[in-house]
Amino acid sequence: MAPLLEEEENYVRLALLLKGVSPRAVRTYFDREFPPTNLPSTLNTNYNTICALKSDRVLNRAQWNLLFPANGVPDSTTFDVTLMICLIRNLTSVAQPINGFNSLPPSVETTPGADLARIKWYRNILAHHDSNKMATADFNTAWSIISDAVSRLGGQPINKECQELKVKILDQSNQEIMLEIKQIQKEMEELRLVLKDPIPWKIRGILYHIDIQNRVIEQNNCKYSKNNKSYILGQIQEELETWIEDDKMFIETNGTKSVMNYIKENGCVVVTGSSGIGKSSLVRHVALQIQDGGYDILPVADPDEIIKWYNPSKKILFVVDDFCGTYTINSMKFERWKTLMGRIKTLVEKKPVKVIMSCRLQVYKDEKMKSLSFYQSCECNLLSEDLRLSKTEKLSIAELHLKTNASKIKEMYDIFDCFPLLCQLYSKNTNLRLVDFFKNPFTVYKEEIDKLQTEGAHVKYCALALCVMFNNRLKEEWLTEDVDKDIKTVIKNTYEACKVLKGTSKLVLRDELDSLTHTFIRKDGEVYRTFHDKLFDFLAFYFGSVMICCIINNASSDFISERFLFQKEIKSDEFIITVPEQYQQMYINRLIDDWLRGKVVDVFCNTNMDDQIFRQRFLLHIKGLEISQQKQLASLHDKHDSYSTPLSCCCYIGDTDMVTWCLNHCISNVNHCQNDEIGVLFFACETGHTEAVQMLINNKADINKCRAGKSPLYIACQKGHAEVVHMLIINKADINKCKDTGKSPLYIACQKGHTEVVQMLITNKADINKCKDTGKSPFYIACEKGHTEVVQMLIINKADIYKCKDTGKSPLYIACEKGHTEVVQMLINNKADINKCKDTGKSPFYIACQKGYTEVVQMLINDKADINKCRNTGSSPLSIACQKGNTEVVQMLINNNADINKCRDRGLSPLFIACEKGHTKVVQFLINNKADINKCDDKEVSPLFCACLEGHTEVVQMLINNKADINKCKVTGSSPLYIACQMGNTEVVQMLINNKADINKCKDTGSSPLFIACQEGHTEVVQILINNKADINKCMRTGETPIFIACYKGHTKIVELLLKHRADNNLKCQGLTPLDIARRKKHTNIVRILQKHK
Repeated sequence: MAPLLEEEENYVRLALLLKGVSPRAVRTYFDREFPPTNLPSTLNTNYNTICALKSDRVLNRAQWNLLFPANGVPDSTTFDVTLMICLIRNLTSVAQPINGFNSLPPSVETTPGADLARIKWYRNILAHHDSNKMATADFNTAWSIISDAVSRLGGQPINKECQELKVKILDQSNQEIMLEIKQIQKEMEELRLVLKDPIPWKIRGILYHIDIQNRVIEQNNCKYSKNNKSYILGQIQEELETWIEDDKMFIETNGTKSVMNYIKENGCVVVTGSSGIGKSSLVRHVALQIQDGGYDILPVADPDEIIKWYNPSKKILFVVDDFCGTYTINSMKFERWKTLMGRIKTLVEKKPVKVIMSCRLQVYKDEKMKSLSFYQSCECNLLSEDLRLSKTEKLSIAELHLKTNASKIKEMYDIFDCFPLLCQLYSKNTNLRLVDFFKNPFTVYKEEIDKLQTEGAHVKYCALALCVMFNNRLKEEWLTEDVDKDIKTVIKNTYEACKVLKGTSKLVLRDELDSLTHTFIRKDGEVYRTFHDKLFDFLAFYFGSVMICCIINNASSDFISERFLFQKEIKSDEFIITVPEQYQQMYINRLIDDWLRGKVVDVFCNTNMDDQIFRQRFLLHIKGLEISQQKQLASLHDKHDSYSTPLSCCCYIGDTDMVTWCLNHCISNVNHCQNDEIGVLFFACETGHTEAVQMLINNKADINKCRAGKSPLYIACQKGHAEVVHMLIINKADINKCKDTGKSPLYIACQKGHTEVVQMLITNKADINKCKDTGKSPFYIACEKGHTEVVQMLIINKADIYKCKDTGKSPLYIACEKGHTEVVQMLINNKADINKCKDTGKSPFYIACQKGYTEVVQMLINDKADINKCRNTGSSPLSIACQKGNTEVVQMLINNNADINKCRDRGLSPLFIACEKGHTKVVQFLINNKADINKCDDKEVSPLFCACLEGHTEVVQMLINNKADINKCKVTGSSPLYIACQMGNTEVVQMLINNKADINKCKDTGSSPLFIACQEGHTEVVQILINNKADINKCMRTGETPIFIACYKGHTKIVELLLKHRADNNLKCQGLTPLDIARRKKHTNIVRILQKHK
């Protein structure tokens, strides 16, 4: 077998460490927490907790069977690392790392929980590593972190294993691991080729989508066949493959970079702009870039899917096209986005979730959208001065699509916002007149379509009309298979309107659609659509003008709902269809027909329903119908949404005349509920339509009917509808009725800062100290949110100012954590316990120092906060301020006599931590104030050593200037110079040598600074050491010389350097000379060099 390359060897060593050594370390710690003799009883005691983990899909069936085997008792030797870490996390009191178990902890955090997180992190890195190689710098960093972690967990025997594994020569059995790895990678490559994917297909992404579909299937209790699952997976894969193919024609712009930066920093972005400007292409391009960072892409249509498919263990990027509506705002979608906005914001803030959305400006600028504050704060407008396409960017787009023709239309780049789309459309149909097309594209298209009719291409003309009739979703099966009566009627009537010969086969129609696929039409799977939404807007307007009767009578109900206006508004879209006076009654009759067919939502979400004059005319028409028909209409519910009744829709609109009509003709709907028990009154309270609420109450609506514990009063308090709240209270609503999580109406009003509502609830005897499940009181949440007026109101009304949440956080603590200065002062003035700590021992003063809120810190010092009060780990306020680099806070603490040498666990002093983090100003300030410059941690690591390790040059110089012990070694014998040589920090190495560092001081294994520099391949460092008389033949205890290790590692330049300075190339290690090991490792250049020096 050919020997391994160095980078391959790095990979194998790390795999052996993570797959071989780390499981034994974790099991050693696991057995301390769960003694094997007590394991069965411990698992039985925690049965309910383990059940919950299984329900939440944290544990799978195989793991469950290991914990509760059908025969015998559980045995920890059968548990893998993932299962052991899961049990330690959930069944023991192990402290969670600062950044959680799913992030790499900072180096100063060395608790067992942090070490388990490190192992979990790097096992995941290895599992997703794309090759069988690892760069030496990456390897050294990973090795240091992992070996330290497993040594702490597993003790001295494990530590010894790590040291031996790092330097031992890999034999045949070890190299066989690499064969398996290479074979797996070969199989993966073959799989990629089978999938015909132009980029490496994210297998985990596919598996995740399978998991999603399985969950949906389980939730709906359906029995899907394997074929259906394959079809669903194929649809997802096909969509992403289309994105990847389309992305080849994408031009990077300033807008692209801004959107990318925004979503990386904020987690959510709404890309806005006019149709055709390139929103969807940009969104998909950015999504594919984010995917390369380890995210799974999941296209969704509504916010419920984000909630449903959220998985805390996965990094997911949700992609939403036409958020809140395609052509106009979709009222029902809007309400869902509004209702779930808080939950989506919370998911985004948790980091694994990102959301990128597109939205037409005409929808985004709708007055209603202003209430979506979270999404409004995430906008990237592609038409703004900063992000609009530059001349250079437009030229690049034109050249990509038009090639040499790009120069012919330079003067027309700025006529239309949709310039990128025009370039794309023209490239699909180059028979069009170039200049005319870019001057007035839709006039050219109109002429082209008119020609179809005049030149007898009636079937082709009809094909385009049918795309409009079915609202841009014309299914191929409707043209090839038997279909229901309604679809047949639409096709027949459209045939007649387009003058298609009677008896023309639908297969001919399909052929004509196929012939249009490179000009007007594209085919998505089995559905025909226009090439772009902007083109559909034009077609809708065109056919809505030339065959309006056919469109009104036959187009889909959602098309009728969003594309027509009785009165055209000044700011309405250019392609909105205005209904002429002579067709308005026909249009109203069509709405009644849709209503009778169960299209209740489409009728009441009609764009014309925003106009009171239209609503009055519509209602007048309804009242003119037979009473029996009116009762029938009032009692119907939407065929796709049984909750949506005419009454619920009218309550949403807030039209009292229509609500009255509904109640007069179907009073039974007043308490009609959705599956989740949301009633009409709840909806009216949520939207704040006071008169509608009063009418429902008068008609005996259930005033305390809840949805997941949310009562009508609760939702009115949440939304801040003070009049509605007052109305509900005087009608005996249960003022203390809580939702399932324990939140009361007063709690949510305090959380939202609705002062008037809070006062109203208190006046009516709301329980002022009623806490939610986590122990948060209304007073606590008001302090957390910084609502000073609400806080003052609660204090005046005797709220419990000391009441803590379950983790021990007090109202003062959370106000300090959030930096709400006014609230902190208010609490101090009212005698809050200034030193009350949370469960981890963090005081309000500690958290203020950690966050760097200088004003709050000074306020607490003035009120005699304990300046040296440490948390449970021994970390003092000064220590955490030094760690975070909060220079002003450090100065304030020292000026107020904080203990400058107070150490936390492991003996870390404030100076040590500041040196490790490289906070030069803090270091200088501590030194100036007589901090102990040589105070080491429990392993005798000095501040200087730590600064050398991290490569903080300025800090190193500062410590040397102040007489730090330059040769102080840690317990393993590593000196500051040794670690600087190991890390390759040439500037630091030179600095230490200039200040008389012992150049030949070895660590316990006998490794000298020169040896480690040779091993790591740091040529410049080797040169510096040789120039300064380092012992060039100094051996390790195991016999390796610097030249031996350089030959072993294949560092040619270093070998030449050592030989030049008379290194002994005949000294043997384990019977091998440097030449022998170079031959064995196949380093042919080094072999030739050594042979010349025989």
